Amino acid sequence: MGHVRTDATRRYQCAHFICAYLLSRKISRAVVTSRDIALFHHLSRKSSQSISAMLNFLYTNRIRESRFGFYIIGTSPFRKCDYPHHYTIELIDGARGLL
Repeated sequence: MGHVRTDATRRYQCAHFICAYLLSRKISRAVVTSRDIALFHHLSRKSSQSISAMLNFLYTNRIRESRFGFYIIGTSPFRKCDYPHHYTIELIDGARGLL
């Protein structure tokens, strides 16, 4: 299965969707899937794949930068496959100013 590659502009757009999801629900930490975020914003399946690719990129490279507005605490696989589908995400202090 091929990976969807996202450019920097798309990563920031995906980060905006994730932060908006958390802020609109008035939570600072959540266990979510990329599909949850896409459905919340009424986005297409392709957008869900882009969000997932961005989350995998951040988690795999252990990126924890404030410019994204959140960081990934951990992941959990769906059923018995190794590919992470659920992400534990937490807002970084000051993320409200990014939106």
